[in-house]
Amino acid sequence: MIESNLFVCTTCFGLTSRGAGMQSCLCEENKSYLGIDCPGGLILCYMCATSKTGGTSRWSWNACESCLKFNRYLGRKYRFSLPLGRHSIMNSISVPVNASQEVQEKAIEVMLDFLNVSGSLSDWGKLQARVLFEDVHSWRHMDLVPLETWEAKFYLSKVKATSRSAQAFKDYLRVNEFEELVQ
Repeated sequence: MIESNLFVCTTCFGLTSRGAGMQSCLCEENKSYLGIDCPGGLILCYMCATSKTGGTSRWSWNACESCLKFNRYLGRKYRFSLPLGRHSIMNSISVPVNASQEVQEKAIEVMLDFLNVSGSLSDWGKLQARVLFEDVHSWRHMDLVPLETWEAKFYLSKVKATSRSAQAFKDYLRVNEFEELVQ
């Protein structure tokens, strides 16, 4: 069940239904629900923080459509992409059970790196949400911003959203040009 009345918590920058559904931010108690992988799995995009993404499944994406498309573009053009899938398998990362110990150890290193990068991306998304929030002075004293209001404030056309995604990736990766990724 996807929540409809959601709010951006201006303390943790997670999404919450304020107890009216299963979506909870980090400031609230997280409950489990039978058959639901990630009950509080709706999030703001990890890259641009301007729109809701994720879902209640472990097979959800942690980036909006614009940022996902840009990530795929990076993969095609530069053979580099960020692990924006919630589950490691979505990012082509797994530990083969029947492989040699050497192969398993290398796969475990890759898995641990994935977990570190995923945490870094999550932190990045929260930082971007905080920056956006602080730029809207009229929200300064709000504990919760309605998600509809948040998304409307930061809505851009597809072309401008793609430019915003590109800049978010550059900022996260700390590069001026994407060619630096292949040097």
